[in-house]
Amino acid sequence: MKPQLLVVVSDLHCGSTVGLLAPDAETHYGNTIGFGSNYHQEWLWDKWQEGMRRVFALAGDDPSVLLCNGDATEGIHHRSPEVVATLIEDHCRMAAAALKGYAERASKILITRGTECHTHNVEDYLANLLGAGEARDHWLFTINGTLCNATHHMPATSRAYLEASAMSINLGNARLNCIRSGHPVPSVYLRAHRHCGGWYTDGAGMLAVTGGWQFLTRHGKKVVPDAIPRPSVIVLDWRGLEEGTLPYVHNFTFNPPPPVVTHL
Repeated sequence: MKPQLLVVVSDLHCGSTVGLLAPDAETHYGNTIGFGSNYHQEWLWDKWQEGMRRVFALAGDDPSVLLCNGDATEGIHHRSPEVVATLIEDHCRMAAAALKGYAERASKILITRGTECHTHNVEDYLANLLGAGEARDHWLFTINGTLCNATHHMPATSRAYLEASAMSINLGNARLNCIRSGHPVPSVYLRAHRHCGGWYTDGAGMLAVTGGWQFLTRHGKKVVPDAIPRPSVIVLDWRGLEEGTLPYVHNFTFNPPPPVVTHL
């Protein structure tokens, strides 16, 4: 049976001290890295497991496609000390360990290339670890007769009230460029990078963005100090729908616990 479910995750940033990390991750040299008192990573891993359980309960025995839409690794960049290991290969293996549960259930795995400073262009290594073959900058594929386009980057905004505008602009711009170039026009666009999840549709097409699995780094606290990361998993569901139609959207988003209030 052909898959009619697409599971989308992105921006795991494995290797970051505030990114996703499997418990007792092992480095190239055989050392293991645990959460210790890093409650950020403990919370992220707990929600990652919860998201996986919810996706599996939704899918049942139906086949699915896994799309990891970029920035699975943190990388070593800008002299940042906020990493748990200094080898990008270790970051890659941490990402593969996190994605293993989804990958084992997927009939097809798509790996998208992300931001070079985070990935060091090792996405093919990650794809090989997961048995996915190759990684691409852009994916163009069909599910249930619906043409889908996936790539990592899209413009970001620091204004929460303009997030939908950014999505509608990106959707309209992508479709217009396809039309005037004489290329097939996808109905579904998958994006990432901005760490702010959500989805937008105008009834004829849609764009979905997955939330990032990383809390604010020191750089993030400088450029978007008011941002509150809300990691997510998006499942696009074509089961029971006519070919070529837009899918149902299951958006599993997790709200972090509120900050501690200091009473003076």
